[in-house]
Amino acid sequence: MALGTAFRAFFAALFHREIAAQIARVLDEAKGAPPALPAAPAPSPAAPSKTPAPAPPQPSRSEAISLLAALQRESRLVDLIQEKLDQFSDAQVGAAARPCLQQCAGTLERLFGLEPIREEGEGSTITVGQAASPARYQWIGEGSGQTGKLVHHGWLATRVDLPEWSGPTEDRLVLAPAQIER
Repeated sequence: MALGTAFRAFFAALFHREIAAQIARVLDEAKGAPPALPAAPAPSPAAPSKTPAPAPPQPSRSEAISLLAALQRESRLVDLIQEKLDQFSDAQVGAAARPCLQQCAGTLERLFGLEPIREEGEGSTITVGQAASPARYQWIGEGSGQTGKLVHHGWLATRVDLPEWSGPTEDRLVLAPAQIER
């Protein structure tokens, strides 16, 4: 279940800038970084500035692409996902998926230092504070109150150590190079 949630979060962040920003804020808060300040209001038309403010430098490569490239390089995740699995038996798919998933877990641990939000086992009854963050706790099902059954312990990244892109801008979207044998 945790791997499915991680993939959903990854692809949501990959394709939705707003969700990526929300995830980044949650991860920054988890590291103890001060919350990002809201954007300054635009200057009023009555008081135009004399020199335009320089635009902030744009990253040459998305962090989502860097993460996907690391998962491909270290575990061949994209290859597994893009493979047409209809031609293989369930046993063959499982045999291919096991090492890929183990290597993905190692890569995610190295890059993010994953820890569960709650240590209790699934099915345990837990109490959640009234002011608990909705990014950390999601109530599902019917009912009210502050006590419920833990369905999933959640995940927290203790750090973000994504590699910095140093290649040319035109290659910023390359996940893995084509390999040619001599």
